[in-house]
Amino acid sequence: MEYKDYIKNLLILKDDRILLTNKNKSILACVELLEEEVTNFDYEGDNDLIYIFSMFNRLSELLKDNEQMQNLLYDRFTSIHNIMQNILHAKPDNLDQRGNRRYELLKNIIKKMENTMLYIYLDSPAKYDPDKNEFIYYIIFEQKYINLVRSACEKFPHIVNSTDKKGRPLIESVLNHYLDALRQYISRANLGPIDDLIYYDKVLKTILTSDKLNIDDYSKKMLLEKVKNFAKRESFKSNRHKEKFSFFVNNVIDILCGVEEEKTIEHLSYKYEVHDKFKEAHNQEAKRIYFLNKDIGEVSTDRKIYTFDGEGAKELDDGISLTLEDGIYHLGVHIANPSMYIPDNSILWDEAKRRTTSLYMGNDCIPLFPFLISGDTMSLNEGKNTYATSYYYDIDARTGELLKFDIKKETIRITKNLTYEYYDQIFDHGSDDQEFLDYIINLTNLSEILKQIYNEDQIYHEFHNDRDKLLSTNVVASAMIYTNYHVAKYFADRDLPFIYRCHTIDQNNIDRLIALQKRLENTTNNRHIVENIELLKNLYPRAYYSLENKGHEGLGIQYYAHATSPERREADNVVNKCLNTFVFNEYTKDDIKYMEEYIEEVSEIINTRRSSLQDYEIQYMRLKYSNENKKTSSMN
Repeated sequence: MEYKDYIKNLLILKDDRILLTNKNKSILACVELLEEEVTNFDYEGDNDLIYIFSMFNRLSELLKDNEQMQNLLYDRFTSIHNIMQNILHAKPDNLDQRGNRRYELLKNIIKKMENTMLYIYLDSPAKYDPDKNEFIYYIIFEQKYINLVRSACEKFPHIVNSTDKKGRPLIESVLNHYLDALRQYISRANLGPIDDLIYYDKVLKTILTSDKLNIDDYSKKMLLEKVKNFAKRESFKSNRHKEKFSFFVNNVIDILCGVEEEKTIEHLSYKYEVHDKFKEAHNQEAKRIYFLNKDIGEVSTDRKIYTFDGEGAKELDDGISLTLEDGIYHLGVHIANPSMYIPDNSILWDEAKRRTTSLYMGNDCIPLFPFLISGDTMSLNEGKNTYATSYYYDIDARTGELLKFDIKKETIRITKNLTYEYYDQIFDHGSDDQEFLDYIINLTNLSEILKQIYNEDQIYHEFHNDRDKLLSTNVVASAMIYTNYHVAKYFADRDLPFIYRCHTIDQNNIDRLIALQKRLENTTNNRHIVENIELLKNLYPRAYYSLENKGHEGLGIQYYAHATSPERREADNVVNKCLNTFVFNEYTKDDIKYMEEYIEEVSEIINTRRSSLQDYEIQYMRLKYSNENKKTSSMN
C-alpha cells in the first residue's frame, strides 16, 4: 500500500491518528491525494470525497509553526484551487440530481480549502479549533480583529461570500451579531456596551464595500427586511434609548444600501458616545466646585514636590518628593485627588464613569472632567495649595528594601512644574541649584531600585515604547509603577475589594508569540510579514480592569493598579473610592458588598468601551486631517 493510501484510510477511519505520523510526509501525502481527487473529479462520478473535509482539519494542526511547509503548501494549494474553480465554472448544463449534489460538494470543498489557505496565510492563532467552525468565522466572531477581516476580504473573497452549515450567508451572521449588539447596547439604563456594535459596523462596511465581493441585490433586500422586522419588535427605556436605537438602525440600513456615512465630528461624537463639550449642568457643577475650593486651607507637608510632564500639559496629577538621609530614600508620590473636591453624589462622577478616560488626539483633548476644575482647581499647579493622596516610602538605598509604606490624604503645594526635557537637561548639564541637582540625581538612582519590583515583558515593552524617549519619562514611570504596585498589594494583602489592572497571557499564546517573533526576525519571505505583525498585535492580550487580581504579566508583576492619573482615568478614581472606604474610614460588611458590585460595574464599562474609544480617536484624526487638507487645497 502506498503511503498516500495509508493516509487516506486513516482520514476515513480514524483521522486523529494522522497526528502521530511523520508530519511532513503526511502533509505531502494529503496534498498528493487532493491533487489526484481534483484531477479525476467528474460530475457523474460517485467516489466518496467526504474525507477531504477531515483532511483540511488535520492539515490545520499539522501545519502549526511549520513555516517551510506552509510556504510550500500555499503555492500548491493556489494551483489546486485554480483547477477547482475552473471545474466549478465549467459545470455542465442540465445536471441530474447526482450531478447537482457533486456540484454542491465541490463548492463546499473549495470553501473548506479557502479557509485552510486563509489559516495558512495568516499563520493561525493557537486557539483556533478547526472542528468547531470555519476559520473565517473564527477571525470574525472570536478574534474580532478588523484588519484580519479586511485581509480575508482582499485575499479570499469567496470565503466571505460563503454560507455556514445551515446554508446561512456569512454576511447574515454578521448582521445578526450587529443587531444582537444593538439590543445589548440599548438594554441598559445608561446605554452600553458599545465596542461590539462599532466592531460589527466596521465588519459590515468591510464586506459590503469590498471591490472583491459581490453581495447580490436579493441578499441585500433580505437583510433589509431582517432589519425592518427587528426594528418593529423593540421597546425602549427612554427617549434617548429610542433615539440611539433609531440612529444605529438607520446606520445599518445606510450600510446595506451603500449610503456613505456622514463625515463630521458631530456625527462621530453621536455615534461613539464621545462628546467634547459638557452639558450645562456639568459646567454649573464645575463652577460651584471651583468657587467653593478657592481656599482649601494650609498645607500638611513641607516637602518640596516637583511635577514633570510634557510641554504644554495642562492636567497635572502627579508629583514627586524625595530626600536621601542616612542611607534611606524618603520618597513621596503625590497624586491629585478629585474625590476631595467632588461630592460623592455629584453628576460629575456619573459623567466620568460614562466617559471612562480623557482622550488625547494630537493637540486636541476631550477631558474626563470639565477643564475648569481638571486644569485648575484639582490640578497640581505650581504655588497653589491642592488636595492630594500621598504615598510615602522609606527605602534602604543599599538593598532596595521597603522599610515603611504609608498612605495619607493631604493638602500639598507644588514647588515647581517642570518638563521632562528640563529634567534631562539638568541631569546632563548640571545646575547651580545644588539641592535640586541632588534631587534629580537621587531620583534617577532610586528609579533603578524601583524597577526591581517589575520585569517588563519584551513584547509588552515594544507596544509601550514611548517611555524610551527620555531618561525622565522612564524615571517618573518607575515611581508611578512602584506606587501602582504597592497600592494594589496593600488591598490584596488585606483581601479588600479593589480594582486591579490585569494582564494575562496563556501559555499557548506565549509560545505562539515567541514563534512569531522569531519568524519576523529571521524570515526572508515577505509574504507573511504584515499579517504576522497584525496577528502579533492581536494575539498579545490587552490589559483590563477586574475585581479579581490576576497579576500583570506584561510588567512581570504580581499586583497592579492604575492609581496615579485620576484626572484622566476613571479607574484611578475607583482606587480613590477604595481608599476612602477602607483606609481613611471605618467600613462595614455592607460597604464591602457595595464596593464589590461597584468595581465590577465600572470595570465592565471601561473594558467594553476601550476599543470604540480608540477607534473614535483614529476616525477623529483622519477626519481632522482630511478637513485640513481640503481647507489647504481650497486656499491654493
